[in-house]
Amino acid sequence: MSVHHQPSPLRPDGMPTRRRLLGSAAGAAALLGLAACGSGGSGSKGAAGASVGASAGASAASTRVVDTAKGKVTVPARPQRVVILNDFPMAAMFDLGQLPVGLFNAGEEYVAQPYLERWRSIPKVSNGVGGTVEVEKVAALQPDLIIGIDAQPNLPYEQLSRLAPTVLLPFSKSKTPWRDMAEQTAVVLGLPDALAKLKQRYADRAAQIRKERAAVLARYRWALLQGGFDEGQWWLYGPESNIGGILAAAGARFSSGSVRVKEQASVSYELVTSRLSDADAIFYYTTNDGKPANLGPKLFAQQSFQKLPAVRAGHLYGSIAFLPAGYTEALMALDDFDSALRKL
Repeated sequence: MSVHHQPSPLRPDGMPTRRRLLGSAAGAAALLGLAACGSGGSGSKGAAGASVGASAGASAASTRVVDTAKGKVTVPARPQRVVILNDFPMAAMFDLGQLPVGLFNAGEEYVAQPYLERWRSIPKVSNGVGGTVEVEKVAALQPDLIIGIDAQPNLPYEQLSRLAPTVLLPFSKSKTPWRDMAEQTAVVLGLPDALAKLKQRYADRAAQIRKERAAVLARYRWALLQGGFDEGQWWLYGPESNIGGILAAAGARFSSGSVRVKEQASVSYELVTSRLSDADAIFYYTTNDGKPANLGPKLFAQQSFQKLPAVRAGHLYGSIAFLPAGYTEALMALDDFDSALRKL
């Protein structure tokens, strides 16, 4: 039977990954008021940036105060050695042209191609793929700033805070984390306006697709899915999910199964036919080699899946950017969707 709840954001070993976090991202679209004021700088390249929040007791020339999920934290005005504990601030740093000195390892196969070479070159601070954050590895990198999200359980926050100012972004309060975490990371780094060009490119690209593909957009209804992590279950996404919102901005119409879940839900294999039979095309999550991600191969091998009208028509289209962590990946998702529309 179907399970109509948000899928757990945790890996089997207890650590969150973007794949699970974006399977469960829901709640009020609220931020923690990371408003900029004053002047200063930030980033591993020493780029100029603005101060954030009240600067009580801190020199505006050397530090800024930012609001975080743990309260106000004083951070360097010009951080040079940033350790990143999650894919969302990682994507933002890459999009900003910044290089962290250390990264959490969520698995190379889930890193989008534009980030892959940089990702490989940066030391990892977790105990293997998806493991716990190792304080010793972080300490060895001598960070002056650490950035993560508040949805990471068992994070050694107090220990990390003793090493360097540690900012946990309010992922749990965000309805659109790919956008919110990117913009908040930029503010924490003192670069609140640096994503403006990417934001405009995203808006322009979505509008272009709506205009140029209007005819084909009107003919097809889409189902959005990924293979999930639990045996016998897969994840169905709706128009209010992160990927659904991106495709909706480009003019996508959705099948009844996707509309029914609105955001996302875990669904059993026995309901494949009832949830996907009226979809004209399917958009799904892949690894960076183009293969169905997670347990996608098992879902695709189901006889009920093979008999779906969309599958029999060859209307299956995958994207590594199905679960975007920032603006570059949101643009990739639009490009992959446009490519599918051209083929249709």
